[in-house]
Amino acid sequence: MAIPFIVIHFSSKSIWGSFVSPLLFSLLALQVINWGNKEYLLRHFSMEPGKIMSQYSRNLFTRLPLVFIFSGIAFFCFPPVFGGWVFIWLLGRFAIHSAEALIIYEKKFRASIAIELAGFLLFCGAFAILKNDLTVLLVLILYSAYQFIKGIAYLLLFRNFLDFGSLKFDFTYYLMALPFFLLSILGFLASKVDVYLIENIGDKIVTSDYQIINSLLVFTMSLSAFIYAPFTKNIYRNNAAVVKKTKQLLVLSGLVIVPVSLLIIAAILHFYLRLEFSAAFYIIALGYVFPSFVYGIEIVNLFRQKKEKTVVLILFLGAAANTVLSAAFLYFGHGIYGALGGAAIAQIFVLFLFKLNSHFEKQNHPI
Repeated sequence: MAIPFIVIHFSSKSIWGSFVSPLLFSLLALQVINWGNKEYLLRHFSMEPGKIMSQYSRNLFTRLPLVFIFSGIAFFCFPPVFGGWVFIWLLGRFAIHSAEALIIYEKKFRASIAIELAGFLLFCGAFAILKNDLTVLLVLILYSAYQFIKGIAYLLLFRNFLDFGSLKFDFTYYLMALPFFLLSILGFLASKVDVYLIENIGDKIVTSDYQIINSLLVFTMSLSAFIYAPFTKNIYRNNAAVVKKTKQLLVLSGLVIVPVSLLIIAAILHFYLRLEFSAAFYIIALGYVFPSFVYGIEIVNLFRQKKEKTVVLILFLGAAANTVLSAAFLYFGHGIYGALGGAAIAQIFVLFLFKLNSHFEKQNHPI
């Protein structure tokens, strides 16, 4: 989260705005490269703990070709030198995302924090040396190297989980993990499609501002997942009491975390980006962020019940609503307010659908 502010502080919004294009490409590519691996592996680790090494290793090898496919596409979308560094970026993030399920299942949170902090300090050190010569390409080089170094660190952290006998390509994984992939990419689009729409306007300054605003809000939304992540194993093992308590914990946490986070975001936007928004903007932001604290645990609970199709349907409708509403508001000239407003309405709509499904489930008629 700090990197955009570092780049803007020592350079300009236009350089970060230009960097958003390869950033958005890589984010979308990684949704496909990941192919729902974290959720898929977490369920399998929880249900078949004796097969962790073989599942992790086979998953790693099976998804690796996607890195090369999207790296090839990058060479057509960007100048060749950009494409090469995007490949390094994707390779690093591939290794990082591959470790996510193990981090959560094995509760290696301290090790993960150490890797993230060390990687960030290395990035800051390199940036401090090169900041006077900053260009979009140099930002890409530094960012890609930063991701690659972290990826190597995660591979080393979990090197004992590699089973070389299980490094085999398994096409059936793509079919078995398809629901998780659809969930992941729909969730991504539901939270990012407004950024893509803003980027297509072509104004680098507005793109820079909105990408950072969106990232700050999505980061706040993701705090809900940080809260329930330690309980994931218990949820998958059919512990209804844990599900109920975690739901309550999430909602109560959201009532505290979201308002405080919005105050911090307001300060960041004021002092670092020199942006001033009315109270209406932050009310809209509240409607965008808070629903995730209410329905977040519902997604994991439906995974536990193997009802991924229900989650896919709900998130698809949410992504579609976000696309239509944000595009309409932007078309009628509402700018950042419109883009965020469309996303907020879509999030509230998703919350309504999850609540509706829960109501129907109690009557044995789920969506």
